[in-house]
Amino acid sequence: MKLPGRHAIFSLLLLLALPSSAEAPQPLALTEVLQNLEKTFPVILLATREIRKAEFDILSAQGAFDLALKGSATNQSGYYDSNRFETNLEKPTSIWGTSFFAGYRFSQGEFPDYYGERRTNSAGEIRFGGRIPLWRDRSVDQGRLELKQNEIQKQIAGNILDEQRLQVFRDATASYWNWLASGKRLRILQNLLTIATARQEQIRKRVKLGDLPAIEEKENDRAILARREQITAAERLLQKSALYLSLYFRTEDGKMIAPREEKLPADFPPEGAVRISAFEADKAFALEHRPEVKRILKEIEMEHNALAFHENQRSPQLDLILRGSRDIQTGTNFRRDPWEGDFALVFNIPLQTRKQDGKIGGTEQKIEILKTKLSYQKDRISIEANEALIMLENALKRMAIIKEELSVAENLAKAEKTRFDLGDSTLLIVNLREQAAAEVALRLVGAEMDYWVAQADYDAILMRYFRGKGN
Repeated sequence: MKLPGRHAIFSLLLLLALPSSAEAPQPLALTEVLQNLEKTFPVILLATREIRKAEFDILSAQGAFDLALKGSATNQSGYYDSNRFETNLEKPTSIWGTSFFAGYRFSQGEFPDYYGERRTNSAGEIRFGGRIPLWRDRSVDQGRLELKQNEIQKQIAGNILDEQRLQVFRDATASYWNWLASGKRLRILQNLLTIATARQEQIRKRVKLGDLPAIEEKENDRAILARREQITAAERLLQKSALYLSLYFRTEDGKMIAPREEKLPADFPPEGAVRISAFEADKAFALEHRPEVKRILKEIEMEHNALAFHENQRSPQLDLILRGSRDIQTGTNFRRDPWEGDFALVFNIPLQTRKQDGKIGGTEQKIEILKTKLSYQKDRISIEANEALIMLENALKRMAIIKEELSVAENLAKAEKTRFDLGDSTLLIVNLREQAAAEVALRLVGAEMDYWVAQADYDAILMRYFRGKGN
């Protein structure tokens, strides 16, 4: 015998050392799907943009307190020829509604006596002062209200994002379990076909030997064809479930990915009962932290802010205005005392307040409406939580019953196969027993999927997606 050369042996060793390209891919985990949603799912991305938009609205509202440079230049000709120039920096603030200004004023020429305040030193005058609300606009004004409301709107946008995430996570999880169940159903039917195919040659031999009638061979052929048809239908359902799952599983640029059959997990995770103590804790948390509840609470807070503003606008306006100035001295060209100051009180008392009264009444009604919605929403969450627990418990009971039925059906199928081998039964009865056991196994898959879909509902309703899922 000719031995292989050194080069051939080296090549063989090199091939054995290389990693196999036919390694089975890692199964697609549910956590991988959910993590992918955060970065690629359009609904979540759109809700994230709403938060970004709210941030720009906050920036716009902050513009009410922007520093501004204002000024004017005036020329007057005629009996009195004069020129005036004035510029001021003005800064509104959120401190009690106070605003400040500082600037420079310069004038030259002739002024009538009744406009003596227009006259400045030849180098001009520095001016400064402020306006302080003493009643209306002290606790809240339009600018502060708008800023506060936009900050709350950002929080509401976050609540809406969480609502979308809970629903999307629930739907994606249900699609994932449906895909896994479709794959498991296909494997059950493939195993059923494998059994019929494996005994085909044995039956042919027994027919030739006269140990079995020819009809038994035809019966096995019929079973193979029927099981192939079932596999074809199961493959179509698996492809369909993969397409639905691809809606929630995407590439980084948003293209949908239909997971391949090779990525199917081997089985469902082990199920477990929910402890009542854990359920009560989850329910209490959900009643306080569900995004719908927090959103309505924020809407109530916005209406209270608006109510405080409308009540404030019904109050009289009383503002303290403080002003000071100093002429810039230039040698002997000084005309007046360099320092001047004054203060004034400005008031505006509304004699009728129908506009404010109407807004106050409307806002109070809006608050009552939102409180009713909040109460209803909490009742609804409580019912949904109880229903989710009932569905989980019923699914567990149903699975336990079907598992017992499956054990009985499998034992019957094995016993019938033994009777057939001993000549005490027919292949038709064996096929019926095997088909019955397979149908029970398929129902068990359906029950398992129902359990995990109910678990997805439970996790969404009780916000366990956001808090981990340990019982």
